Amino acid sequence: MATRDPDATAYLDEWHELHAGATTRFVAPLVDSEGHTSYQVLADSMSKAEAPILDLACGDGYLLELLANGPHIGVDRSAAELRLARRRLGDTTPLVRSDATGLPVATGSLGGACCHFALMLLQPLEVVLEELARVLRPSAPFAAVIPASPNEGQNVWTVFRGVWQEVVGTHPVAIPALQDDRAFDREQLAELLSGSGLVDLAFRSFSVSRQMTVDETVQFLLLLYGPDLLSPDGRDDLVCRLKVGLAELANEDGTVAVFENAQLVTARRG
Repeated sequence: MATRDPDATAYLDEWHELHAGATTRFVAPLVDSEGHTSYQVLADSMSKAEAPILDLACGDGYLLELLANGPHIGVDRSAAELRLARRRLGDTTPLVRSDATGLPVATGSLGGACCHFALMLLQPLEVVLEELARVLRPSAPFAAVIPASPNEGQNVWTVFRGVWQEVVGTHPVAIPALQDDRAFDREQLAELLSGSGLVDLAFRSFSVSRQMTVDETVQFLLLLYGPDLLSPDGRDDLVCRLKVGLAELANEDGTVAVFENAQLVTARRG
């Protein structure tokens, strides 16, 4: 069983204290071909779930606001994220500061659970999935949206990866093990889910995108995990190189296609 890296936990806690709400600000404007955000795709997958639904790693509460038939329950480690969620949702939605490995929720009490762009960060993943299975009622649904690999060819992500390798070659940085890569592999994730008692697994791939200016795209990429660990000189180097690389991708109107490939994972408690 994988174990939690304390350095990764400390880093994620600090990042979210400093950048609370950042995920929503940059991911929510990205939409699919039908105009749906990744949050809406996840909310729609829970439309038949009975209340209450748990939003695990709920952040600033954006997804909770979209879920029908509330109030539901939000859980997150970050006090800063939960303060924003309280401001967004008011006093009617229960919000709990807790680690995902020990949910303060009664066994078999929830009608559903969901997680947006965070499942791979929750470690040890086996323990987290077992906790989710514990708190769900029999047959209650679970759904998660997880980032997927970007398209091949020159795009915003290949530019970022190439620039990042150049920058860290000159400005070395140590990034802790933030995620469990098994969450990105369908076979391994399916094994983990079924092993925890979550059955009837299904996967659906989709993509969301938005046209952004080069400067907006740079700001988007700077709020990934990692760039904030660079030295000031390293960050300046990253920004300069990104602007050059992204400018080569820009359309005639100066915008860049920023996209996020994702997969919707659904299951239910056996």
